[in-house]
Amino acid sequence: MFGKFAILFAFLAMFSWGVGDFLIQRTVKKIGEFETLIWINLIGGLGLLPFVIGDFSKLHWGNVWPLILLGVIDFFYGITLLKAYDRGKLSVVEIIMTVELPFTVLLGMSFFKEKLTLPQTLLILLILSGIIFISKSPATLMDKLVKFFTGRAHRLEKGVILAVIAAFISGFYNFMVAFNARDISAVMAIWFPWTMSFLCLFVYVLFKKGFKTFINKSKKEKGMILITGLIDTLAWISFSIALSKNELSITTAITESYPAIAMFLGIKYNREKISGSQYFGAVAALMGSVIIGII
Repeated sequence: MFGKFAILFAFLAMFSWGVGDFLIQRTVKKIGEFETLIWINLIGGLGLLPFVIGDFSKLHWGNVWPLILLGVIDFFYGITLLKAYDRGKLSVVEIIMTVELPFTVLLGMSFFKEKLTLPQTLLILLILSGIIFISKSPATLMDKLVKFFTGRAHRLEKGVILAVIAAFISGFYNFMVAFNARDISAVMAIWFPWTMSFLCLFVYVLFKKGFKTFINKSKKEKGMILITGLIDTLAWISFSIALSKNELSITTAITESYPAIAMFLGIKYNREKISGSQYFGAVAALMGSVIIGII
């Protein structure tokens, strides 16, 4: 049904992720990290439920365990990434997370037997380079990495190890979304792990902070929470639909430019100051995504 429009869904995912990333940053500052994740998972789970009911008849143990694995990966990815952002510098973590793209491409080539042409490979490198330049201090990170591996530094920047782990988990998560989207349905591949994550996170917050505290922190930001949850759900379901009909490597490469969208929104609405290299990176990443989608 969506085969001819798979690339369009990839671009919709990229745009929605950019907007969603911008909104998530605002929501986290208002109500907290775990609370934001809980509401996003709950809104997505409830919103997708009517579309996933028909897929329950397709479930059997052979395809349920990959969904459970995807749910576990989703939970640990969220926790690891939040801790990386908490302990490390945002610019450093964002650069490390670019490892997600080549790792995802490698998984697509290894398990789905995908092949990239030379132009596609060069465009993926362009997107990867653009994302690195969007970060505020790629040179600083490289300097720290060189010093560490040459023995001139005693330890890595805080959060680096967690960011590396999160990047690899994210790549594996992309692969598992593609696997489940093709094996069962694009909607089930998102609904099942999100519902699992919601239950786990909700129990954690319930015992850690209490239900009353959770509700009181959230009720003042109902509008922000709702639109954030809807946009992020749109992003992930679009990504899953694109993966069900298109290559994992190309789809991930297209969507990977979403930080550029978030950056431009930050300039417009938060009046953030952006360097020339960040502008260059945003334009390069978006240009690479558009061209690889066209060809």
